[in-house]
Amino acid sequence: MIEVTRINDDPVILNAELIEMIEARPDTIITMTTGKKILVAESVSEVVRRVIEYRQIIRPIIRTNVPLDFTEYTVVGDAESDVVEKRGKGRD
Repeated sequence: MIEVTRINDDPVILNAELIEMIEARPDTIITMTTGKKILVAESVSEVVRRVIEYRQIIRPIIRTNVPLDFTEYTVVGDAESDVVEKRGKGRD
């Protein structure tokens, strides 16, 4: 979710996953996948920055751009209390 400001200064929270398009005409218009259009005070670049920031927070793999490597980890313990440890490290 991102917060933007409508032209009348009312804040609104949008689901960033449902943004289809952002236009500058000259005001910024956000078109949602539902077809609803929202006129906001922020610039296109500011809305894009907020969407990117939101996605980085909810999807760490995008932020780091590094694929997760689970080959470094192993499951230890019995069937009732499995523990995942990094290979080469023992329990204390």
